[in-house]
Amino acid sequence: MRAHTQRRAGAAGAVAPAAPGIPRAAVPAVTYVLFVVMTGGTVPTPVYALYAQRLHLSPPVVALVFAAYAVGILAALLLFGGLSDKIGRRATLVPALAVAAVSGVVFIAFPTLPGLFAGRLLSGISVGLTTGAATAYLRELHPSPPRAALITSVTNMAGLGSGALLSGVLVEYAPAPTVLPYTVLIVLLLPGLALWALPEQAVARGGGIRPQRIGVPPAVRRPFAAAAAAVFASFSLLGLLAALAGNFLVQGLHNHSHLAVGLVAFSAFGSAGAAQLLAVRLAPRTGLTVGMTAVPLGLALILTGLSAASLPVFLCGSLLGGAGAGTSFKSGLALVTAQASPDRVSELVSGFFVAAYLGLTVPVVGVAVLLANGTLMTAAGVFAAVITVLCLGSIGVTTALGNRTTNR
Repeated sequence: MRAHTQRRAGAAGAVAPAAPGIPRAAVPAVTYVLFVVMTGGTVPTPVYALYAQRLHLSPPVVALVFAAYAVGILAALLLFGGLSDKIGRRATLVPALAVAAVSGVVFIAFPTLPGLFAGRLLSGISVGLTTGAATAYLRELHPSPPRAALITSVTNMAGLGSGALLSGVLVEYAPAPTVLPYTVLIVLLLPGLALWALPEQAVARGGGIRPQRIGVPPAVRRPFAAAAAAVFASFSLLGLLAALAGNFLVQGLHNHSHLAVGLVAFSAFGSAGAAQLLAVRLAPRTGLTVGMTAVPLGLALILTGLSAASLPVFLCGSLLGGAGAGTSFKSGLALVTAQASPDRVSELVSGFFVAAYLGLTVPVVGVAVLLANGTLMTAAGVFAAVITVLCLGSIGVTTALGNRTTNR
């Protein structure tokens, strides 16, 4: 989930590991840091069921714990999004690694409800700091800005998917299920400190660090509305599977496997990352329409899997919905940035990410409340209906934009 997008459309040129004069290990090193920090975002996913059992947590409380993660990301993006421009990319990424490690320590040392909230908040802050600085760093290190942007977006999703899968395997088959996943995460973070040996790029001097402004100029409100609705719907699906997959599998499929929970999240985030590789070939409006068609179809398969108690069908829905989410994210961001003047891009992109992370949390909490007070199929059905309406609205606005452009 990128905090920035490239602001120059430079030609791709030859795809090399790094720009001239930059160490060959620079791009892989920064990519690794981004990947491993993102894995921390979903390591708790297969562990939520254990926390709920041991601490007697209701679905709404679990959803609120998950929401603390998104709050941390938004706080870091909006309050410290420009930090690396002032103090440097390395000087931001190393503390971000430290915050990610501290979040793991908190999960291990304080397996209580306050500890879960604190751990998720710290994890979100580390992700917010890392995505902004790593995106900018890769754009500076790589000879092709478009390729750097693609590496960033795919690495984000790959990390999120891998974190859930790794944790699912450890929780299912290894001892100390509430300790070992975070211990492994901390160990994986350590090699990232090697990026301190990389050269620092030029940074701006003078001035303080200001909160990121959010603004939508009147001329781009329609395309922004289409993109914002799309990313809200897309992240709602991803958030649902990351936060409540365990509840869905236990109540709907009578499946208590922690590995299955990890597989569900991995399938959604993995297909989202893979879809972005294909979305680069699509025009933004076309990609948005394709993605917003795939998300409701994926939800329909998820509902069918729940109704039939079929894990394969449920996983197919996660794959299709995740692919739609990835396509919509990539295309929506491209649509927003293409419509903006250079001096307003950062404001629009910030608004886009606010919509994304609101989608990651608000609907999930709503579904959790419905789960606690009603049936699984009612909660899933209401969620699917609301998200489908958002998808259709996004398609409608996108189609109108295309027609208006054609008539000019």
